Amino acid sequence: MPSKILFLIGPGGVGKTTISAAAGFALKDFGKTIVMTIDPAKRLKSALSIPIDGINKIDENLFVTQVDKENEFRRFAFENNIEDITRTKLFEIAADLLPSEEYSAFIKIVDIYENNDFDFIVVDTPPSLKFLSFLDAPEKVLSMFETSSVRYFLEIVATAGKRMSIPISIAGKLLGADFVVDFAKFLSSLKTIFHKMQDISHKSLGIILKSKILGVASPYDRKIEELIFLIKEINRRKVNFSGIVVNRFINFTIDGIPSNSPEGVLNFHRKLVMLSDIMKKNIDELAKFRKPMLVLEEKFADVNSIDFVKSISGELKGFLTNLLEI
Repeated sequence: MPSKILFLIGPGGVGKTTISAAAGFALKDFGKTIVMTIDPAKRLKSALSIPIDGINKIDENLFVTQVDKENEFRRFAFENNIEDITRTKLFEIAADLLPSEEYSAFIKIVDIYENNDFDFIVVDTPPSLKFLSFLDAPEKVLSMFETSSVRYFLEIVATAGKRMSIPISIAGKLLGADFVVDFAKFLSSLKTIFHKMQDISHKSLGIILKSKILGVASPYDRKIEELIFLIKEINRRKVNFSGIVVNRFINFTIDGIPSNSPEGVLNFHRKLVMLSDIMKKNIDELAKFRKPMLVLEEKFADVNSIDFVKSISGELKGFLTNLLEI
């Protein structure tokens, strides 16, 4: 049976990485699970307080990994026998024109999806706008191949570069022999690179459409507004937005403290009640999307440890069981 994939999305600073790790602990009881972060900030190792190198087993049935752009492109080059081209200036220029952070993430995701036999793949993503760039990357790469300039280069490759022999010889005199050598390597590998990138992009689009998208936010005005914007953008792209986790809710009620408490304590408590009421109104705004929602209360604890992650995985288990139809 194909892997079930869960992308966790949302603003920065809302505990998304911690929730991703906790989701991994919740799902490992149902099958082989991997949690991977595609966020360049690489906060997963902080959330778990462990080093992450390659694919690491951290518990029975549970693995973690992170995307390293340089390593992914190096592996891509090795597997496609184009290691020489990656050391040329022309390759660096071409790479800068592509969504390289996003593309390296998709190389990793496709590899894990196809080759590692996981039942569940949990993906921790970069904050809002960067996730939208990630979401748009496959289409961006595919549309690039439709441009006249790229088709022209592919035509050059098909004719062994003969049409460019005179311009290149002139460039060689101006820029040096190294340029000619680099350009020859670049052209000889160009078709392989483009076809492989097209293949990865098509597979990535398929994976996105099969995935569940889970939004994470804390119940503060700006974080809620950012998640609402993100949900609308995802819906506009016709991607499967599936549910919401509200993290760090502070639940105070007016009758939660003795009336004979010192005035300073009473005033502080009233402010907390007001904050809690604002949070409830913000949560009501998210409820308008009519998606499954889980509200996690603020734990007031050090979140950067496996023990903390395990402590909230139990709260997630039932929610994820229904969300992923386990």
